[in-house]
Amino acid sequence: MDDNVQESAYLLSIAYLLLGLIFIFLALYSIPCLWKAWKCRQFFPKVFYLFILAICSDQATYQLLYLYEVITAIKKEKDDQSQTESFRIIFFQTIYVPDAIFFVIYFSLFWQFLIMMHHGRIKTGSIDIGKRNWNPEQANSKVRLILYLYIIGQAIVIWQFMAQELSPKAIMICDIAVNASVPIIVVIMVLYLNIKFSGSPFVSNRYEKSNNKIQQLLWIWILLRIPQLAVNVIVVVYNDDLIALMGGKLEVTFIEQLLLILFIVGDIIIVQIIPVLMAMSNSFLSALLLDHYKINQIISVEAFSGDIDHQQQGQGIVPTKNTTRDYSLFINLKLKDLEINDRQFFRKYNGFGEIKIATLQKDSKQYALRVVQFKELSTFLIDETKQEIQTINNIRKGYKIFWFDCNESSIYLLSKFYPNSNLNNFIHKNTDNGNEQIKVITTSYTNKQLLIRVNIATDLIKEIQNLHDQSIIHGHLNSNNILFTDKFKIKIVDYGLRAIKKYASLVNGYCNKNGFTAPECLNDRGSVVSQMAIKESDIYSFGMILYHLFTETVPFFNMPQKDIVQLVKEQQSRPKIPESFNPNIATLIRCCWQQEPIKRPNSSQILQTLKQISESLE
Repeated sequence: MDDNVQESAYLLSIAYLLLGLIFIFLALYSIPCLWKAWKCRQFFPKVFYLFILAICSDQATYQLLYLYEVITAIKKEKDDQSQTESFRIIFFQTIYVPDAIFFVIYFSLFWQFLIMMHHGRIKTGSIDIGKRNWNPEQANSKVRLILYLYIIGQAIVIWQFMAQELSPKAIMICDIAVNASVPIIVVIMVLYLNIKFSGSPFVSNRYEKSNNKIQQLLWIWILLRIPQLAVNVIVVVYNDDLIALMGGKLEVTFIEQLLLILFIVGDIIIVQIIPVLMAMSNSFLSALLLDHYKINQIISVEAFSGDIDHQQQGQGIVPTKNTTRDYSLFINLKLKDLEINDRQFFRKYNGFGEIKIATLQKDSKQYALRVVQFKELSTFLIDETKQEIQTINNIRKGYKIFWFDCNESSIYLLSKFYPNSNLNNFIHKNTDNGNEQIKVITTSYTNKQLLIRVNIATDLIKEIQNLHDQSIIHGHLNSNNILFTDKFKIKIVDYGLRAIKKYASLVNGYCNKNGFTAPECLNDRGSVVSQMAIKESDIYSFGMILYHLFTETVPFFNMPQKDIVQLVKEQQSRPKIPESFNPNIATLIRCCWQQEPIKRPNSSQILQTLKQISESLE
């Protein structure tokens, strides 16, 4: 090797030495990841990290082997033909073998992603709850067979190349085909997921976060296949020059040497090292090894018997903050410790169970016990419900859920009992039936009666403001979930618990959309207000509550949801306010229920208006 042409080999050997050390470090770092994956019950994470170890070991081996070949070339221990063949094998092995292994890594990750998509959702509609017409675990044996056949096929290709039965051009064409297949798989994946999970899937938050992390790496690797395809095409065209560069036999300028070296080394760093580093991060490892066997069991309530993992649950009590209440009464509380009044207290006909009065054996106080019946539950649904209860209990001056449990047929939520009932009952207490629409709107209130209602509205908007200040949006405020405390102060309940509410809507027909619901919330798919609710949505509901409070008329009473959507959202219709109505209150109501959320007043403006109305009535 002449001095004037060995410089490129020296520079490339230094770069390969650094790459070899990096891959040795990555190989060592992947061993703990593989060990954690090996201890989990899932097959594809094991394959994923096993082949990451393989790709790191392969690259480290060939990077160091190149150094050995450069040294022997300098010492002229081999003839030129043998030396060229060695460099040819090393060059194509550092490109083709990692791409072949990459396909196994990608395919195993992709299949694990599909399994987690399946386990992280509860399907309804064409697929019965808990009964899935496609089980990915049963398909694992077929997928494993595909992987094994692919590995055998790639081994044959590599063996034929080593035996000089395949030309470099032929093997690079195979590599191009492997890399081009990745976008095809992506298209199939997107089509499959759109078909499989269309309808009304119930999504686990934990699985959603894990799947987003996995999907992020999938898309990064997919995008990196594009530059890799370009590299493969260049290698097919200039393979002789690149091999000559590796062997120190290409006479080029120093700038050209650097560009060629950056081309070879940059491809390895961008396409292989960066994705491998991301795959071995702690956050990705935790997402990939999420145990769907444990977290997403579909539990028959007959086999459940009330035993949630009480160590995780906090022994029946949900932790709370910002309260001085003694929660020791609820530690280790069991359903059998509750004395439930057989007399029904309040029943909800919207599918979210009934509320009964209960007392504890250790405490004579009365509590409200919501009982929601389900035929089966998923464990991730229970887990998310506990998380939402903890969020509710951390709200300052909000209502609390003291205890949560399940038994053979129901979910139980224990909270404070408010004997003064709700705003709906207060409004209709002088009527024969509070559930019927009042045909004649009452407008003959005295100033004193109006002032009482203005004070109630003032307390209500203060409670709404308290929630909004803590970034809590109710979404489905109405006169039934506004209670009165012992001191006749307003207490808003029934916010949060959207996971269990959405599940109740799927299996029990629960609906919290009605005449009080804001137009933007009616855009939500299904019967439960969720993603579309904003602070202004509660202001709209507040306007409807004012209408109910001052007219004793339920807005759009007993009207089907589809008709409410047509009237409120499409026709922008609102209940009629009589001409004899108090003009200041009428103006406030109309401002609150405007169609565009941005035009509605905020809680501070409403408070100021109510103060002015109150002063005018005194």
